[in-house]
Amino acid sequence: MSKKIVVNEEKRDGLAEGGKFRQTSDRSGAGGNGADRKPVILLVDDDPLMLQFYGGGLEKAGFVVKEAQSSVDSITAFIHLKPDLVILDLVMPDLNGFATCRTIRSLPGSEYTPILIITGHGDSRSVKQAFESGATDYIIKPVNLDLFCHRIRYMLGASRDISDKKRSEDSLRLLKEAVERLPIGITISDLEGKIIYANPAEAEMHGYTLEELMRREARMFGPPELRKPLAADKFHKMTVWKRETLNLRKGGEKFPVQLTSIPVKNSEGVPLGIITTCEDITDRKEAEVAIERLAYHDSLTGLPNRSMFQDRLQKALASARREGRQLGVLFLDLDRFKDINDTQGHEFGDKLLRAVALRLGRCVRDADTLARLGGDEFVILLTGASDRAGTITAAERILALFTEPFELEGRQVYSSTSIGVALYPKDGRDVNDLLRSADTAMYHAKAGGRQTYRFFSEEINRKITEKVHIENGLRRALERQEFCLYYQPQIELGSERIIGVEVLLRWMSPEMGVVMPSRFIPVAEDSGLIFRLGEWVLRTACRQSAAWRDAGHPPLRMAINISGHQFKQPSFVSLIDTVLDESSMDPTCLEFELTESVIMDKAEKTTLTLRELKDRGIHLSIDDFGTGYSSLSYLKHFPIDRIKIDRSFIADITSNRDEAVIVDTIIAIARSMDLKVVAEGVENREQLDYLKARRCGEAQGYYFAEPMPAESLETWIRRDVV
Repeated sequence: MSKKIVVNEEKRDGLAEGGKFRQTSDRSGAGGNGADRKPVILLVDDDPLMLQFYGGGLEKAGFVVKEAQSSVDSITAFIHLKPDLVILDLVMPDLNGFATCRTIRSLPGSEYTPILIITGHGDSRSVKQAFESGATDYIIKPVNLDLFCHRIRYMLGASRDISDKKRSEDSLRLLKEAVERLPIGITISDLEGKIIYANPAEAEMHGYTLEELMRREARMFGPPELRKPLAADKFHKMTVWKRETLNLRKGGEKFPVQLTSIPVKNSEGVPLGIITTCEDITDRKEAEVAIERLAYHDSLTGLPNRSMFQDRLQKALASARREGRQLGVLFLDLDRFKDINDTQGHEFGDKLLRAVALRLGRCVRDADTLARLGGDEFVILLTGASDRAGTITAAERILALFTEPFELEGRQVYSSTSIGVALYPKDGRDVNDLLRSADTAMYHAKAGGRQTYRFFSEEINRKITEKVHIENGLRRALERQEFCLYYQPQIELGSERIIGVEVLLRWMSPEMGVVMPSRFIPVAEDSGLIFRLGEWVLRTACRQSAAWRDAGHPPLRMAINISGHQFKQPSFVSLIDTVLDESSMDPTCLEFELTESVIMDKAEKTTLTLRELKDRGIHLSIDDFGTGYSSLSYLKHFPIDRIKIDRSFIADITSNRDEAVIVDTIIAIARSMDLKVVAEGVENREQLDYLKARRCGEAQGYYFAEPMPAESLETWIRRDVV
């Protein structure tokens, strides 16, 4: 006998309160998976005798039987057991068999489950109602048990066939729906290459309707020059064939595609056809072009950038090496472009760069390459530079382009360029060496006055290398405190007593020894280090002056050379105020020496700065007088206290009449304008006597004393030797 099992209330999910269903023991692996799994039958009847009768017969026939005695329990059991077949008695105490059948059929997963209704009514109305309720079949009591079991086997077999078919149909429907909705084109062609299927994406991509594609050759999508039929002998060797190519739309427009073709064979390896996917890669190709352009072109001018130029130069060098030809590289840098950016703004500067690129592009041959390396630097590769003369012609042609102004924002803007030239193989045999040589030559062109060209040479390279060496050394020297100040006495000729000193900067380099200002000051000015260096000189000299005062020495005028770069700084006067305040130096003991070129540059602004300094009691003098501006009349426009006659005039004052006349004139004019005169470079008594005879007020030079450190000067002053 089968035993009764009570279903856990939670599992029944509240479908019935206290309802029960029974199951027989799971013999012969019932409920397991695999080929030996026995079908599970849910038997629903409120009569225990009928349950025993049907259940016993079904178990003997090899089925696993689960029993329920009410409609509610049958529904709960179906949900939890998911049986392979349901046998349902028509007459039940709670719901009749029709209602129970409808309820079970509405449950998820019941659509393919056979339901057999057992009834004592064989009338057509009951039969019709049974089928309308969702029953798969019905059987009329009394039941022949053997026939009953055969009926069950037949229903289970038919159910499996129907379920498999339905599932297969659903899978095919799902697959077809996916293929139809794919955004990638798909075609299937037969062994003759004719299309037997195409999805909507394929037709839309090429501008056809699906009907227009049927039985057409798949090769029609390719341009005529790319249409190649697949040889029959190659089909057997074909696996997966991927390629990028061009296809044609119906209107004749070409577009890039990614094709993947897969051969289809039956189980015996006999070819059936080819499935081809087609993806429009226009967007991808445009993105690749855009990325390539960003990677190899300058975004501002559209010219090739450094990467592309180096690649082309590398290929040109390989070709020139094979053919024994020369190459020319022209390195261009716009003159004073920073001034345009600073005064007009970077947007205006960008417009000038674009205009320069257009103008240069018009004079460069197709075989040559024009590129922008960055900033205001351009470079030109001359692949046909057969000799030096041809390169000179190209350089002069480029310089001539800049003689005409550029029209920008309704204004005429003049610009010029400096050009450095390097030749292969003389000036370099690889990309880096050639560019470095051309760059070096360009800096030499800048130093030569700009708006010109220079060829690379070893002498230029030596000078540039030395400049770089000095600049790097200067940066280290500032950190390592390798600078010191020397002081050269200035003598009042009437009393022959010391009245002041000129402050002279010395660089005590561990590598180069004592480096004179004439060697490193120009480098400091070009590199911008002059500002830090000039401030250090100013602070150190002022502190030394205050120290001498505190030590009881008589006040001395401290004459300091001021670089034009430093003088033009907007913060120059405020820096002076800060230094004077920090050092407690008397400003009347301070004198600034400026060259004529600094005084005359932007005279109106210069005058304002000079007057601010004079208001503080600071003395002003013109250094190297006579070597710069040709007219002396400008002196009356500036608040100058003193002029210093350049040592080049003093050297031959007693032997060269022309030099003597110049010195006499300077002294006479200065006296008429109530200006003091200092003669530099006095080295002997004859020069001193000559200057005294002309009533020159002050002098300095080796005749009196060489420049010396502060401690030596103190000793010199104490000896009072003149």
